[in-house]
Amino acid sequence: MSRKKFHTRWQLLLQIVFTVAVLFWLLHHTNWQALSQRFAEIRPWWFVAAMASYALNLSVSVIRWRIILQAMERSAPMLWLLRLNWVGAYFNQVLPGAVSGDVIRAWYTRHQTRSVPLALAAVFGDRFMGMGALIVIAAVAYMAGGSRVGLLPQMGWTIGILLFAYVLIVILILSPLLHFLEKISGKLGDKLHDIRLGMGALLRHRLDLSATIILSFVIQCISILTFWIMAHALGESPDAVALWVVWPVISLFLALPISFAGWGLREGLMVFYLGYLQMGHDQALALSLLLGFNMVLTSLPGALLWIGLHRHHEAPPDLQSRTDVS
Repeated sequence: MSRKKFHTRWQLLLQIVFTVAVLFWLLHHTNWQALSQRFAEIRPWWFVAAMASYALNLSVSVIRWRIILQAMERSAPMLWLLRLNWVGAYFNQVLPGAVSGDVIRAWYTRHQTRSVPLALAAVFGDRFMGMGALIVIAAVAYMAGGSRVGLLPQMGWTIGILLFAYVLIVILILSPLLHFLEKISGKLGDKLHDIRLGMGALLRHRLDLSATIILSFVIQCISILTFWIMAHALGESPDAVALWVVWPVISLFLALPISFAGWGLREGLMVFYLGYLQMGHDQALALSLLLGFNMVLTSLPGALLWIGLHRHHEAPPDLQSRTDVS
């Protein structure tokens, strides 16, 4: 077994252990009867609307990805990118492990970009712009949130650290110092290099940069809309702080590769933060679980799209053995 595969398997195992441990602790402190009642009283049409909202999120984000490719003087059909976006969501939500959804997206656009690094640059640039919009939304909402945001412990410091880290990465992207960091930072250096390629192309095309910034805020607003709709599916009415501060911050933390597809981490953070906003443990846990189920169910069409994809196109190296067996 190669060192890379050994590391990947251990990382996946640790993610599963973390997820199981957190969910076990949360469920251990849960009133099962109240939780069951919450699920029994779900409003089905609101749940369907939340699925439609998440599907809209996946669809609109394709436009941003395509604009970044165009800024890099590369092009790909919109329907092809939409298909890959859905397959990527399926891998992220249902099959997290050796190959992430972002790697899938980059691998299958390498022919359009004529280079794997450029394909990765577009994907990481797409993610990076989305994270920036989340940080700005959370920061502005925190400053405008009044005394209510004071209920959230250390939220100001959390947002400040996230903002500082993001600005630092932007500076590094634009700085010659990144060449040195790329050599000593391993995978992190590789990702910074890929992001720098994509962001550099955007900075040279101000119109494309403006379009991706606007789209990033639109996409994150759709994500917040999905949260709001799912809360109403449970009969909850989350306030502005929960919508515009808590959910964006949680979404940022979900980018950390410490849990299995975000499970456990999302639930723990939801129960923790929403508890300070007077939402009960059972309500917050039910809301988080439904948001997770929503993403899984909505991404399932990606499985069908992947079946036809890997039969007609070479799969990424880490998936080729699986494909050959099937």
